[in-house]
Amino acid sequence: FSLNVSGVAGFFGGDEAISAIQTIHHYKARRFLGWYNSPGSWNVGKKFGKLAKSRFWDGLFPGPDEEPAKFFELDGKQGPKYVASRSGSILEYTGHLAYLIMQKSKEELGYQVTGRVTKRNKVTVIKTHLPVHDILPRSGLHTLVAILPIAVSFTTCALCGWTHDWFCFSMILLGIVSSGISSLVIGSACLKLQGVNSAPTAPPGDGMLMDGDDIVLLLGKEGDVATITRGKFVLEYDSWVRDEYAAIGLCSLLLVVQLLAQLLLIPQGTLFGQIMFLSSFAASWAYNLYLSSIDHEYIQEELILKELHLKEEDMRTYSLGTRTTAAVFACLMLQPPGVCAESEWEDLGFKPERIICNFIPNDTPVWITWRKKVL
Repeated sequence: FSLNVSGVAGFFGGDEAISAIQTIHHYKARRFLGWYNSPGSWNVGKKFGKLAKSRFWDGLFPGPDEEPAKFFELDGKQGPKYVASRSGSILEYTGHLAYLIMQKSKEELGYQVTGRVTKRNKVTVIKTHLPVHDILPRSGLHTLVAILPIAVSFTTCALCGWTHDWFCFSMILLGIVSSGISSLVIGSACLKLQGVNSAPTAPPGDGMLMDGDDIVLLLGKEGDVATITRGKFVLEYDSWVRDEYAAIGLCSLLLVVQLLAQLLLIPQGTLFGQIMFLSSFAASWAYNLYLSSIDHEYIQEELILKELHLKEEDMRTYSLGTRTTAAVFACLMLQPPGVCAESEWEDLGFKPERIICNFIPNDTPVWITWRKKVL
């Protein structure tokens, strides 16, 4: 009796395997823990082979050429609108870091400010610091959990060898080697935040990110705020990988070859060997499922807050009862420190009416009168 598992050998668990690899740069030592017979080699190979850049690799793995950070979904999200309170700059769209900060602020419950309530607006005040450009990976339980698929893969491989089933033995061993090498190469990059240089004489970059009823006030130097609004994340590989990303292409080719070998050789193995092969797949799939269940966007948010040193006293959220209350609160927080005279505001480029108009753009007589009363 022969259990034919060739039909699922390379396709089973492909989505989970891809999702697991996409979080490899967030955790310490993840790149060294890929030595297990992972399912989904065909999907993984076709997916990450697109990173390789040359005519040969584009023909073998067709698809758009993207920067590694965007490919791994570590950059590229469109952030909310940004309005500077003193420089006059308005950005309709900001970068990935601004998007992450806005998403984090939406998760905060905030301090409930008493008063009249129509529809609550959340305003988060952030005192920015000089960003750290190297985003260090975090520790986690994945190191201990990875022992399971690694142990099962090597054990099943050894049992196949002990029973002289060299077909299944070689296929499990090939899966271990291809997955391990691919993890080492793909996970060798460092995640960095590419900042934006500002002029030494530039005014403070105070301003606000606006996304509907959620507002984030950024207070700090122009360079720090510009990095949040216009900076981007990059994955920096060593030169031996970065050269046309051929090393990643070779790993992807190895994963595809693994599928072809499994289609041919696994049906030639014994029933015991095929059960061992499926057992290694099952353990590896469970581990990939665990990794794919982790929200990598949430992990990136936590890493950014840690590296930017945004502690509780530097990032506070207030829930205000009305839009008008939120507008006045934003004006007070963005007001230049130590300056009270309206004439001095003009000299410093601070125009509170412009800020209020971004909250309430209505030009009806009622709202014009209200703005005059408030200002």
